[in-house]
Amino acid sequence: MTLSFNNPTRSYDERRGVIRFVGHDGLNQILFLFPVELLDQAAPAPRLHEQGYLMAFDRYRTKIIAIAQAMYKQNNRSMIELDAGAVGSSLRIAN
Repeated sequence: MTLSFNNPTRSYDERRGVIRFVGHDGLNQILFLFPVELLDQAAPAPRLHEQGYLMAFDRYRTKIIAIAQAMYKQNNRSMIELDAGAVGSSLRIAN
């Protein structure tokens, strides 16, 4: 099966400092965790709040999804945490 992201829903987890979003590989749901600190680095005004983080995530969604797909291909697991090593400077390049 192929990983798809048909559901655009995402949520901010303040306690963990991540944005959660899901993909599907057939009937399997894959949870992705994206650290908001990466959005702080890419944003012109650091230290966003929930709405700002979600808006920034949406701005970079295409790039984040591409990174998530590549990570899932390498680590076929039910939960994947994206990190600075995986994302690198990709968000700054996407501006």
